[in-house]
Amino acid sequence: MDSWLIGLLVAGSIVTLVMIQAWSEKRRALQHMRGRPSLTDVEFGRQFFTLDRQEIASRLRQILSRHIAVDVSQLHPGDKLVQDIRMDSLDSLSTVEFVFDVEREFGILIPNTAAEQMYTLQDVVEYVASHSPKPMV
Repeated sequence: MDSWLIGLLVAGSIVTLVMIQAWSEKRRALQHMRGRPSLTDVEFGRQFFTLDRQEIASRLRQILSRHIAVDVSQLHPGDKLVQDIRMDSLDSLSTVEFVFDVEREFGILIPNTAAEQMYTLQDVVEYVASHSPKPMV
């Protein structure tokens, strides 16, 4: 058998394995959230957060939804981004890109040490709320 054909078969096998793993991770995340009511971003903010954090939570969930291939309409604030919704396994760059987009959206910097301590969307909401520039009254 020609070496190019062997290479093609190996490459095809690798792609197939990666696709199966991604499908499996997505399925695990969806099973974790199964049975919960679907909420819009605004409803998510209103249901789970105090008035001063509702808009932040809504915007953060919108940002998160752009970085993972899982429907976040059933996400709860306490769901762990890595363990429960498999953020790192679904796309290895998604976590880094998510942090960059949060920084850009809210005009803040998130040091790596702080990002490493953010396990849930609730953690991200609290960090952003406490580090965002305060509007002038």
